[in-house]
Amino acid sequence: MSLQKKVEDMSVLVVDDEEKIGELIKVFLESAFPFRSIVLAPNALQATQKSLNQEFDLLIVDHVMPGKVGIEFIDQIRNNVRFSKVKIILISGYLQQEDVLQAIKLGIKHIVVKPFSRQQLVSQVADIMNIKVYEY
Repeated sequence: MSLQKKVEDMSVLVVDDEEKIGELIKVFLESAFPFRSIVLAPNALQATQKSLNQEFDLLIVDHVMPGKVGIEFIDQIRNNVRFSKVKIILISGYLQQEDVLQAIKLGIKHIVVKPFSRQQLVSQVADIMNIKVYEY
């Protein structure tokens, strides 16, 4: 019998090259959920390194980043059995139709378009993680 993991035991990795956006996402999440940790990474390379050192339950990944774009990063980690069950939200201010189709092909059902509100992000996280929102 498997029990659902408690929110207090969950960790989130936010991958966004815009530091202010990453910090804003962290503030939005901290105001709504008592996650154990919220880690920021400015690019796919650092996100990969961080995910090798820590287990994450949720990845929030920006699509347009220098080096490797979000969908390429997601494709890379999805090929690792360790990340097969990780929940992923893709965020972007610029997605073309082929990007959306590729995201769907990778099993991404949650996409948040920039600019987004706290409510939009929080509701997507609550939905994908099947958890309730806490108001602090």
